[in-house]
Amino acid sequence: MKSGMCTIDGVNGEARAMDYFNAMWRVLRIEEKVYPEIYSRGLTSRYAMLNVFILGLLYGLFSLSFLSAELFQDFDPASVLITKVIVVVTGIFVAFLLHLGAAFLFWTFCRAMGGEVRFIPTYFNLGVAVVPLWLAVPGLTALRAGWHNPLIAVYTAAAGVYAFSSFFIAAKSTFGYSYKKMCIAMAMMLVFTVSFLALWLG
Repeated sequence: MKSGMCTIDGVNGEARAMDYFNAMWRVLRIEEKVYPEIYSRGLTSRYAMLNVFILGLLYGLFSLSFLSAELFQDFDPASVLITKVIVVVTGIFVAFLLHLGAAFLFWTFCRAMGGEVRFIPTYFNLGVAVVPLWLAVPGLTALRAGWHNPLIAVYTAAAGVYAFSSFFIAAKSTFGYSYKKMCIAMAMMLVFTVSFLALWLG
């Protein structure tokens, strides 16, 4: 009886894994219909948290790969391990923090167009939509590490546009807006963001 239950659990686990990978493939293909389907199965929050966690993990691991080995020469092995763990955990924390900030920004400007959707659905749907941003992580960490290569910059910019299109579709699905209304909301958000960064950095 127990072996039969284990077999059933194994099959269910494989089915859930396949559901996840199929859904994420559709997210990568920028399909709008995938978001209500994930929500109808009650998996939006799980997928969102998993995707943001993976984003942070990737960021932390790629950041480690660009750290010079000379930085750890004067440390004992235990200290090196602790430092590497801190770098990875920091990457995960930063990913969740940035996800929260981006979700709030999208939600604010979509609400400005008259939407009545609460923050939490926007937060989780954008977490699901974060998958294309995984592709930008190698370029982002390389640029932060000082690799001023034009090809890396072009790749990172292209991956960033791809990720933004994923967020655009996720927010559009959440609020049920037309493309015209979403474009207006995103234009407002980009103007605000660019102006704020110009004032802050200038």
